[in-house]
Amino acid sequence: MLLWPGDSLDFRTPEASAQDVPVQGRPLAADVMVDIGVLGLLVVQAGGRRVRLGPVLKVLLLALVCARGDHIPAGRLASLMSETGSADGSPATLRSHIAHLRREIAGVIVTERVAGVTAYGLSVDGVRVDAWRFTRKIADGMRELHDGDPRRAGDTLRSAIALWRGQPLADAAGRAFARHEVSQLESTYRAAILARIQADAQCGLHSAVIGELEALAQAWPADEAVHELLIACLYRSGRAAEAARACRAAVQAVQAEGLDSRRLAALQADVLNGTLPVPGTGTGAGASHGLTLSGVPR
Repeated sequence: MLLWPGDSLDFRTPEASAQDVPVQGRPLAADVMVDIGVLGLLVVQAGGRRVRLGPVLKVLLLALVCARGDHIPAGRLASLMSETGSADGSPATLRSHIAHLRREIAGVIVTERVAGVTAYGLSVDGVRVDAWRFTRKIADGMRELHDGDPRRAGDTLRSAIALWRGQPLADAAGRAFARHEVSQLESTYRAAILARIQADAQCGLHSAVIGELEALAQAWPADEAVHELLIACLYRSGRAAEAARACRAAVQAVQAEGLDSRRLAALQADVLNGTLPVPGTGTGAGASHGLTLSGVPR
């Protein structure tokens, strides 16, 4: 199971709504803004009030979220529901679930017919999904980092990371329809963590991020970018001997996973030879191992 760094490194979670009042069995106005949180256990709020959904409706809603605004043919959606073991997969049962979800949260599901086939999708008007906001914010932060504004990038990435509450789509854990989306979100989260640390390091906070990087190196031992960034920060904090030891440990960890360790071996040579550049000292033989790393998207 993946260890979520936010659990041990004290990343903030979103503030709770001022109103957390359950809404069960009564319709909501169609013009009410609906917030759907899937970066952890499912949380649905309509007009600032909590909406409680049963297991079947949670799976239905999450299947529509995974489609990211696309419409799913009724037959395919019924099949996805039956895979969970929580529904019989018949068209009549699916229509019943759709009607129930619409009663709970008006305006969330939209229907279209293409070539005589009914399809269902999640409304993009009046619905806010934290996972969509999360990926947009991270893209913005990466762009800011690439454009040479690490301070602003760090703030943007922190605001995105704060949306993460735990395993994404947790209510659909193990469901076939959720696997790709979960994998994408996990990869994006890891990239955001590293990019935020990289932004802090580019602001001169090399020493401040070392403890966090050491924890990540333990959690993600096969992640070469984590090791590279840890080694660079140790070296640039005047801790060359520790950087050399971290190099040896990193090479061993990556080799143990059966992965290519040549980049780390080259970095180790730069550290031992004292040729890894320090900010403000020019280029040098180790310039390729600066704080813009191959494992962190630009």
